[in-house]
Amino acid sequence: MYLGCDVLDKQVVDRRQARIGKVDGIVLTAADDGRLKIAFIEMGTPALVRRLSRRLYAWMLASSQRAQAGDGWRPYRIPWSKITDVGVDIEADVDNSETPLERAQEWLRQHIFSHIPGGRS
Repeated sequence: MYLGCDVLDKQVVDRRQARIGKVDGIVLTAADDGRLKIAFIEMGTPALVRRLSRRLYAWMLASSQRAQAGDGWRPYRIPWSKITDVGVDIEADVDNSETPLERAQEWLRQHIFSHIPGGRS
């Protein structure tokens, strides 16, 4: 499996086939024999920003800490053991309604996109 092609940036769907988001990061761990294995996939703005620009990520992290956002500004992680299939979409044995990603999307819709012309469509 090629992580960059087969996993990164792929659409993730939950057990009901509802779209959750896209894979923005991959967390690897070292096994006892020294081989790397996938521990988690990461989703959400923090993972994407960290991947695109370390400098912007550091600034956003510092800003969120000053705003006392607490742990709310962390990537959402799905354990690799919850991944049931890697194909066109990545299927995960999770429920979208139980993830913080849906709450974050709703916050963005209410506070950001509603102020942009055409942002509600």
